[in-house]
Amino acid sequence: MKMDLLEGCGAGRPFTWQASRVGVRAKRLLALPAIQGKVLAVVSNAAYIATNQEEILWLAGVGLPLHMRGIQTFFEPGMLRPGEGFFVEWPDLQIGDGVSIKLDQATEWEPSAIKPGQAAPLPVVKACVQRFLTSLTTRGRYGGLGQSLPFIAALIEGRESARFQPGLLIARALPPIVSMAKSCLAQDMARVTQIGRELVGLGPGLTPAGDDFLGGLFFAAHSLKSAYPGDFHWDEKAISALIDRAQSQTHLISHAFLSDLSAGDGPEPLHELIAALLKAEEMGSLGAAAGRLLALGSTSGWDMLV
Repeated sequence: MKMDLLEGCGAGRPFTWQASRVGVRAKRLLALPAIQGKVLAVVSNAAYIATNQEEILWLAGVGLPLHMRGIQTFFEPGMLRPGEGFFVEWPDLQIGDGVSIKLDQATEWEPSAIKPGQAAPLPVVKACVQRFLTSLTTRGRYGGLGQSLPFIAALIEGRESARFQPGLLIARALPPIVSMAKSCLAQDMARVTQIGRELVGLGPGLTPAGDDFLGGLFFAAHSLKSAYPGDFHWDEKAISALIDRAQSQTHLISHAFLSDLSAGDGPEPLHELIAALLKAEEMGSLGAAAGRLLALGSTSGWDMLV
């Protein structure tokens, strides 16, 4: 029964959905006065909305991972339409004439970052990452840009990688990915962002594969710099410049997600995975977090994982 999350509607009344969790950024934005906007896109298990302040938020079905911009609620995509307006009269988010989402009983969600002193020593983390990478490459099945993992593993181990016949997308993405991996090993973030321009907007969908890859890379870089401020040094201006440049080269939704990832804000399972890696947890914990991440979108989870 869904009646705990969905109330029926009588004549002239909208359906009322109860939000179960809400990201801290979404809650802050929705509490602003005179907040309103429109629905940008509706997919099978989520809807993306844009506020009159050009902020992106999204509704996620119950059971899906959350994000700082997310509102988790019962979700029926057929009841929402792109272009439909919304407004907030706290605690209700009213979308068109058909849906009202109550926010007052939602649990607030905010990710916890790994701070200096909380992560394992870097040599231990490196060994953990290598074990994890080996477990991924021995699977032999990759989604999206995950096909580049054997090449990255070979680069790290100083050996020749096996050759394969990639599809069109990975064929375009692989050369810059390998070049970026080499620059990452040298901690040359300026070079990474220069090469990364080739991937902005690459691929189909609301969050193209190239954007998801770049977001995952910048998320990892931000996490390393936060956990080990004495060991990782690079100027953030190069990343900020790429994010600014990307605004005119990719979808509005993808740009918001990319910008958040570069600042260390990502989907719930990505935070879980980076925390497990930085704490050098057992393979069972890593595999569980990776599995939740890989379930995101058609290939978004794979693209961020790479």
